[in-house]
Amino acid sequence: MNNSAVKQGKFGQLIGIGVGPGNPNNLTLRAIDALKSADLVIAPCSSSDTEGRAEGIVRQALPQIKCQRVVFDMSPGETGVQARKRGARIAAQNLLPLLNEGKTLAFVTLGDPNVFSTFSLIASVVAELEPEIKISTVPGIMAFQEVASMSGLNLLDETEKLFLVTAFEGITDVEESLEHRNAAVVIYKGGRQIDKIKTALQEAGRLEGTVVGELLGLDGERVTMLESISEPEISYLATVIAPPLRKDDDQIFQTGTNKKRVRID
Repeated sequence: MNNSAVKQGKFGQLIGIGVGPGNPNNLTLRAIDALKSADLVIAPCSSSDTEGRAEGIVRQALPQIKCQRVVFDMSPGETGVQARKRGARIAAQNLLPLLNEGKTLAFVTLGDPNVFSTFSLIASVVAELEPEIKISTVPGIMAFQEVASMSGLNLLDETEKLFLVTAFEGITDVEESLEHRNAAVVIYKGGRQIDKIKTALQEAGRLEGTVVGELLGLDGERVTMLESISEPEISYLATVIAPPLRKDDDQIFQTGTNKKRVRID
C-alpha cells in the first residue's frame, strides 16, 4: 500500500468508460459527464504516436479534452493474450502513482468496459496492486447493438437466446453457438476469418439473413448482408450477427434506402 496515500487518507478512482462502437453521437450523457469531471483521460493505443479508436471518439465529441495514451498490446492469438496481460500490468503500474495522488482517471474503451475490454485487464491489476483504489465503470453502446439498429434487425424476442462469442482464436465457439437455432449469434473479432465464418453459417443453414458491420463510425463504414461479402478478410473488429431461425417470420435488413426481407421457412 502506498504510504503517501495513507498519510493523505485519500486514494484516487479509476473509471472505465465505454465510448460506443465508433460514432461519437453514441457517447452517453453519463459518459460525457464522467469524462468532463475526470482529472485525466487515459486512452489505449497500439503505439504512442498512433491515435486509438476510443481516443478518436472522445476527440470528436469533446475536442477540449486531451487524452494521455497508454501503449497496449492488442495482437490476437495465444501469444497475443499473454502480451495483453503483460501490457495491462505495465499500464496499471504506470497509472498507480496518479491514482495514489488521489486523481480520478477515466480510461476510455470501445463499446462497453465490461465486455471484451482492455479496461478489465488493467482494472484487475490495479485492484491487485492497490485494493483501496475505487474502480467503477460507465456502460457504453456495443457494436452489435449499433449493427442491429443500422440494419433494422429484430435481434431477440420472447424466449430467444443470445450468444456473444469471438473468433479471436478460431471459430469453434461460433460453430457450437450456431447449433442453437432459437438463439441469435453475435460474432466479434472475426474479420480475419470471415471466409471460415461464412462456411460455418452456410453449413448451419444460417448464412441467409446474417448481417455484418465493420468500421462503424469511420470512413469505409459498411453494414450489409454477409453473403454479399466477397473478400477473404475484412477489418479485424467486424461484427457479425446471425439472427435466430424463426418460422413464419420476416428478418428485416435495412441500410440507407435499401431494404431486403428474408423469409425463413
